[in-house]
Amino acid sequence: MSSASKEQLRALFPHTEEGHIYLNHAAISPLSSDIRQALQVYNEDRSSGTIENFETWMETVDETRNLIANFIHIDSPERITFMGNTSDAISAVAEGLSWKEGDEIILNSMEFPSNVQPYRILERFGVKLVYLKPDAQGRITPEQIDKAITTKTRLVSISAVQYLNGFRADLKSIGKICRRRNVLFVVDGIQALGAVDIDVTACNIDALATGGHKWLMAPMGIGFLYISEVMEKQLLPSKTGWLSVEVPWDLRNFNQPWLPVSKHLETGTLNIAGIIGLNRALKNFVAIGMKEVESNIKGLIDDAITILKSHSKATIITPVDASDRAGIVSFSVNGMDSPDDFVKSLIDKKITISAREGFIRISPHYYNTSEEIKTVLDRVLES
Repeated sequence: MSSASKEQLRALFPHTEEGHIYLNHAAISPLSSDIRQALQVYNEDRSSGTIENFETWMETVDETRNLIANFIHIDSPERITFMGNTSDAISAVAEGLSWKEGDEIILNSMEFPSNVQPYRILERFGVKLVYLKPDAQGRITPEQIDKAITTKTRLVSISAVQYLNGFRADLKSIGKICRRRNVLFVVDGIQALGAVDIDVTACNIDALATGGHKWLMAPMGIGFLYISEVMEKQLLPSKTGWLSVEVPWDLRNFNQPWLPVSKHLETGTLNIAGIIGLNRALKNFVAIGMKEVESNIKGLIDDAITILKSHSKATIITPVDASDRAGIVSFSVNGMDSPDDFVKSLIDKKITISAREGFIRISPHYYNTSEEIKTVLDRVLES
């Protein structure tokens, strides 16, 4: 990106004008000034304007559904269901499938619990969870998954990008294997969407689950679930509400047919404020272009790894190969007694990064700069 365009991007985020270096987008992202303005308009309308503006809200809902569909490269926005978070979205899949004793689900030992607990509860039905272990480079390879699939395997679920070491899965290869082996393929996309492009069709993904508050830079409490035609045919109504039927305003007709599962999961009042924020965030990505976003993040991660590799105190756990990583770099620092305490000590210095399981984790986004990467890592490594 040119320096002029980078200045324009940074202008979207007021914290940069305060000298605050924020490299923690794998946890939660700052809201841009235009999202803040859109939410202010909504709140003012709710408090002192029309108060009830249902038709306009539904137009925004439909527009946002279309934006998401384009973002993940599908032609059918009706396959997008708004959800509160990643756990809700994955739970909708786990709870909506019909399981039998002996069915197997392939996971891995690196996963964030959002991609484990919704499946673990299925053990009460006799479902077996198979945990793959990462290889020496911290990866789960397509070959490992192919080898682990048996005649009892029903589903493979994996994070597109792992929360701790930042490993980026080869979704296209895994998807081909799952389709060939007639196994459902579920992806936790929260550490990838907004940092890297995901084409759910090209990757044969049957369900893509995400919250919006990390790399998508949207408000908390809003996310979505994509369901493929293959998945939809196997899901049964599980979580339902008054909007889950064909004619919800026929209020006295209780025994109506259910809507298709991709629609009936929106059981009642939607998080309109969250959808408004997600709408504006997605428009920012469209305006910038995901190729530009990916390129800028990749450059920043390359800078970080170059600095860390040259320093004897740092041990990187993120895969070094560019094809195996996205926007996260995690590392340990020799001699650092408490990464948690160190990270807290940076707050007064207007630096925000993460400590996770004894490691330092940085996660820059498209508006960050190489200078910020160097400033933060110099401070970390001199500790």
